[in-house]
Amino acid sequence: MRAFFLTAVSFVAFSLLTGCATGLSAEVGSPPVVLPHASDTLRVRILFTKSPVRLDSTGSYQFQMRNGGKIYTASSVTSVRPMRGGMMFGRQKLKGDVVAMPAGDKDILKLNGRRYRGVFVFHPLAGGRYDVVEYVSMDDYVYGVLPREVEPSWPLESLKAQAIVSRTFALSNKLTDAKERFDVTDGVMDQVYGGMHVEDPASNKAVDETHGEILTDATGKPIQAFFHSSCGGHTELPEHVWKSSNAGDVFGCVSDAFCDGDPHYKWQLSISYRTIRTRLRKVGVRIGDIKKVTVVQKSESGRAEIFGLQTSNGLIPVPGNKFRLALGPENLRSTLIINMKAGKSNVWFEGRGWGHGVGLCQWGARGRALAGQTYKQILETYYPKAVLSKV
Repeated sequence: MRAFFLTAVSFVAFSLLTGCATGLSAEVGSPPVVLPHASDTLRVRILFTKSPVRLDSTGSYQFQMRNGGKIYTASSVTSVRPMRGGMMFGRQKLKGDVVAMPAGDKDILKLNGRRYRGVFVFHPLAGGRYDVVEYVSMDDYVYGVLPREVEPSWPLESLKAQAIVSRTFALSNKLTDAKERFDVTDGVMDQVYGGMHVEDPASNKAVDETHGEILTDATGKPIQAFFHSSCGGHTELPEHVWKSSNAGDVFGCVSDAFCDGDPHYKWQLSISYRTIRTRLRKVGVRIGDIKKVTVVQKSESGRAEIFGLQTSNGLIPVPGNKFRLALGPENLRSTLIINMKAGKSNVWFEGRGWGHGVGLCQWGARGRALAGQTYKQILETYYPKAVLSKV
């Protein structure tokens, strides 16, 4: 898929550039760089830092200021760090955004030793920080998502379902965040993405065999294809998790017995009131000393929609998802609480599942695929009012 970028991203006068065996060379200036803008191009923020990074490639590579100027060619590692208003590439000071790309159509860029299929844009920001945003084709992106989100050893039909969900999620964000510097990040707030470094033949096959397939609503718009690790036996509707959600009416509140293969299907947590108070204050919930924690409202799926904190200032209601994220999603793994005991100084939770519970249950998809269901049947279960479409 490298040809996609060599035609879409043009450093002028490629044919005039001489290859470098070592070191760095500079050619004459050229007009501004034309970055990929095709409908299946995704902008992924792969780094947000103050620290220097190592830029390299499997062959020679080039970089240039985005607004035009000299083109530099290198064939060894270049140290990149921020400077006021720009970036330092080795000893070269470049003002504003800088674009880096491989010189050859079979070469791959590397950042801190990790390989990526796309083109990099370095964005200097305030406070000595900078972004590195990769412009990459949609399927190349999903190649790097699947092995981080599910196990490539899982059944192919479950991998296909995840591929379509991940592609849809990314496309929905792309259409929503068009004016931003990037469409998605590479972390858990969007989808975990590891670039070419993490790709696996089995998950790549799932991406290839579902090429262009996405989930849309009745109007043809890509849905916000939420997913999670394990629903604990019952999925949730988005409006019970995010009060401002406009995710649309495509999700199901599904009883699901297929995710019990999750090793974290059941969990327990004991946490002190002091720790709860400290963590809530960090997310802006100012409360007095906690005396007791209860569930004051449950959703249809049985999840804690609102927790009640009895404090020295009275009863304070806290939305379930906000409470969970404040305590840490690796601690309070879900709001599907099946038992709890409030003591004098701490509270003990017993729950099921891991995640918010909306949309695709990844462990449920695995269980369904093992039971013989196709990826289409899996998607119909978790998104009953969505349409499987082709872009």
